[in-house]
Amino acid sequence: MTADNTVTFLDLYNRLERLIRERYHLSRDGGAIAWLLNRDKAPRALRDELDYCREVRNFLQHNERIDGSYAVIPSDAMLDVLRTTLERFEAMGCAEDVCTRRDQLSVATFDDALLDVLRNMADHGYAHVPVLEDGRVAGVLSEGTLLAYLVEHSSSSISEAATLAEIKQLLDLDAHEQGRFAFVARTMPADDVAELFQTSLREAHRLAMVFVTEHGTSDERLLGIITAWDLAKFF
Repeated sequence: MTADNTVTFLDLYNRLERLIRERYHLSRDGGAIAWLLNRDKAPRALRDELDYCREVRNFLQHNERIDGSYAVIPSDAMLDVLRTTLERFEAMGCAEDVCTRRDQLSVATFDDALLDVLRNMADHGYAHVPVLEDGRVAGVLSEGTLLAYLVEHSSSSISEAATLAEIKQLLDLDAHEQGRFAFVARTMPADDVAELFQTSLREAHRLAMVFVTEHGTSDERLLGIITAWDLAKFF
């Protein structure tokens, strides 16, 4: 370890603070890393190390140098923790960075034949298909919708002529017992989106899919979707 470690440590720490402030739109009041730790948003594997780095940084900031030298020289391991965390936050991105974009999605409209959409779901292994109206999410066709349709019609088959418009009430976002849905703004940090999925698991209300729109409202055009698979690195 050398005195250069202290300079590097403070530089990395300040870069991470700036990045967190920008990511979460924080003011300059208070420490950004302290804010991250207090709100349980720090990567779990690095939480203790980050808290220790925060204490070291506070010591360096609030204590005068001795003969022009810092009283504490951070270890190489401490610098690695900061570098790893900084790299993780730089790569984290926001909702629009991790979503599957609209032009890559399989979607449906109310005019589509129900059987055709179901066959497409089966062929590609889709559990859910967004149903759009003027580019906005108006419903979702899921595996559970098929069972609900058959029960409602007391039938074991689906008419070739049936369209999604005929089962519009079954496609409503609140009609799905096996999962729920949420809307988020395209700029929401990806780890905040991951927290939505984690919270849904803790509360036993499975979040099946997150819809990304400009400002996170349901009356806006769909920009993309996010599933838990898209956020595996945050779990």
